Amino acid sequence: MPNHDPSHTLRPDPPLLSPAAASVPADFPEPPATPTASLLPGLFGAGFECSSHRTVAGRRLDLIAATGHDRFAARDYARLPKHGFAFARDGLRWHLIEQERRRFDFTEVLPRVRAAAAADVLTIWDLCHYGWPDHRNIFRPEFVEGLAELAREFVRWHREETGRLPVLAPLNEPSFFAWAGGQVGLFHPGKRRRGDELKAQLVRAAIAASRAAREVDARVRLVHTDPIIHVAADPACGRARRRAAAYHEA
Repeated sequence: MPNHDPSHTLRPDPPLLSPAAASVPADFPEPPATPTASLLPGLFGAGFECSSHRTVAGRRLDLIAATGHDRFAARDYARLPKHGFAFARDGLRWHLIEQERRRFDFTEVLPRVRAAAAADVLTIWDLCHYGWPDHRNIFRPEFVEGLAELAREFVRWHREETGRLPVLAPLNEPSFFAWAGGQVGLFHPGKRRRGDELKAQLVRAAIAASRAAREVDARVRLVHTDPIIHVAADPACGRARRRAAAYHEA
């Protein structure tokens, strides 16, 4: 991760949502009553870098292509069980899947879905890993609606293709995403001092996508991710200790 100005890094954000606003909607589909032993089949999993965002200069990144995972998916997944990994994280390149609004083509992810199934590796699929189609404005309702539509269509498609339900991470790291893209302008949408606004929008999208996935099948499992960090302060500097404590409590 690039070096950041500590004055930005240590500044706590105010709470975004009240407890009432953050509560689960009354009409959110309930998971099945039958308990499962564990969400994941093991303690350690693999991860394939799948970021697909734009830089502040407007250049589209595609880490799946840059790492060769799109070309070597079968070999990548076949290696995992040999090293004791029973699950992995991978991601959809939303900008390739929905090149025209509401027209979803999952060709780009098909080889990876088939490779994961052939290796019997449970995969957590990120629907949005910092990247989204240019025709959807992230600050408008169309972004929320688009992620929900993607979730709905992917669950249907994955079930038809594999006979299994996918495990979904609707939106990767919304807290970091909001800070990097909306507060300090590190990557697209490249805004400053709009972090709270962006985070609220990302939360709306994640909830909408989760609801849409479970409307297709209530057994769909969901994983929500955000980084855990620790801010270390100079013990001899009272101001730094106070700022670090405030950041932890934010």
